[in-house]
Amino acid sequence: MRGYSEVMAVQPVMTAEELIERVRRAAPPTPDDVTILWDGRRLDSREAVMEWLTEVAAKRAEEAIGADVRS
Repeated sequence: MRGYSEVMAVQPVMTAEELIERVRRAAPPTPDDVTILWDGRRLDSREAVMEWLTEVAAKRAEEAIGADVRS
């Protein structure tokens, strides 16, 4: 997996069953419960999420073109 160290990809932190149980017992979300990206942007609206997904798709396309050139 490009972009992640091998250590991160070796073993999951918890099993799927443990994750499901944690989610089941979790408190409901609060109004400020939003995803915050590494660069500080908040994905707190549909528009913000769609903009970020467009950026992700563009980056993936750019990387795919780069991989084709290197092949």
